[in-house]
Amino acid sequence: MNSKKQRRRRGVILTPQGLQKLKAAESQAELRENKGKRYTLEALSDRTGLNPDTLIKVFACQVGVDKQTLNCCFKAFNLRLEPSDYSRPDPEVEKREGAGGEVRRDWSEAPDVSVFYGRTEELATLHRWIVGERCRLVALSGMGGTGKTCLLVRTAEQIEDGFELAIWQSLRHAPPVSDILAELLRFLSNECPPNPPKAWGGEGRETAEAMISQLIRYLREHRCLLVLDDVEAILGGGAAEKGWRSSGNYRSGCEGYGELFRRLGESAHQSCLLLASREKPKEIRLLEGETLPVRSLKLTGLPAAEAEKILRGNGCFWESPAESRQLIDFYAGSPLALKIVSQTVFRLFEGSISEFVKHNINVFGDICSLLEQHFARLSEAEKEIIKWLAINREPATFSEMLLKMLPAISPQKLLEDLESLEERSLIEKKAGLFSLQPVVVEYVTDQLISDRKAVGERLQPVAA
Repeated sequence: MNSKKQRRRRGVILTPQGLQKLKAAESQAELRENKGKRYTLEALSDRTGLNPDTLIKVFACQVGVDKQTLNCCFKAFNLRLEPSDYSRPDPEVEKREGAGGEVRRDWSEAPDVSVFYGRTEELATLHRWIVGERCRLVALSGMGGTGKTCLLVRTAEQIEDGFELAIWQSLRHAPPVSDILAELLRFLSNECPPNPPKAWGGEGRETAEAMISQLIRYLREHRCLLVLDDVEAILGGGAAEKGWRSSGNYRSGCEGYGELFRRLGESAHQSCLLLASREKPKEIRLLEGETLPVRSLKLTGLPAAEAEKILRGNGCFWESPAESRQLIDFYAGSPLALKIVSQTVFRLFEGSISEFVKHNINVFGDICSLLEQHFARLSEAEKEIIKWLAINREPATFSEMLLKMLPAISPQKLLEDLESLEERSLIEKKAGLFSLQPVVVEYVTDQLISDRKAVGERLQPVAA
């Protein structure tokens, strides 16, 4: 025990200056040697000669590592480690991270993640926020299929030793907030709480609020990790209500979750609620900030090198790098979409990506179903914006959309709908231009063609 503490005291971490220096050199090397693509965790491990878990600690800048470890990182990018580039870690952070005590946990609803690709920076960011900066509420958001749940699992596995209690709950079936509160309280107290109310209103609301207060008391007394997955199930779609854009609002009967998120984000406690959703609940938008105890991280697709591992892992091959990159770019590096496609390619095209891309069939089967789930949550106004961008094909400015969209839309309404679509990861914004991912363009185009054919068939004269 004492020797471990001494090793931690000898450790050092990167200062903000040292981290910036290292990341700048890494970015330059990516531009120069990797066509601007981010290095994967495995690529960095090969380059530095360091274990991937050690690299995550280096970039998290919270737990001490050997000075020679930092030297390896700097030398890998032709840098010299200066005294101003490192410092001693905060002893309180190290104490929490290296406590190594027994963690009582309920991981029964957490999926098994035996295969995990990349996400070095995301893991380091989440580690820093939760362990180092003691954030109370952290939200992962992103389009379906980007790997939010996998990242949630891997993050929880890496940080759980810093907590006394850890529990994972899925909201896939949109349970009443009182049911979730009862389950959390049962686990944290290690006993059965009173039967929860079944509705959020009247006396039931008062009881549920009392349960939230009781939960916060546990979170103040103990270091607890609460994980909620599939949060989009409690969020509604369609038209915006009460002046809010349509994303982030709650389904009827699920409004109590908003109070839960608000109070866990605002109240002082020593625990963390980590959640994943296709869109952020509106309370997160109001409470989050770069230096505040509520943060959010938007997940996008994998870099090409990591995405290619999914294709190879499902038995696919290609004749030229351009073919695999074309496929990966089309699906924006979505791990789930690439898994679906690669399995189809393996079954029907003997694993040949080269043969598959010849036929220009990109949106089919489960990929259609995945996109349908997203579009079902949109308001009619949001759907019209998506359709216009798909027909326009080229990226457009805000002003161009105001001028050319029919029927005309007010600047305020367009702004609200674009923000909602951006939070749902259905539009992309770069250099002031709004556009769609290729897979979304093709999906919408196919839908428009099908709708026109259906209209044409209805208008055909009936034979005598």
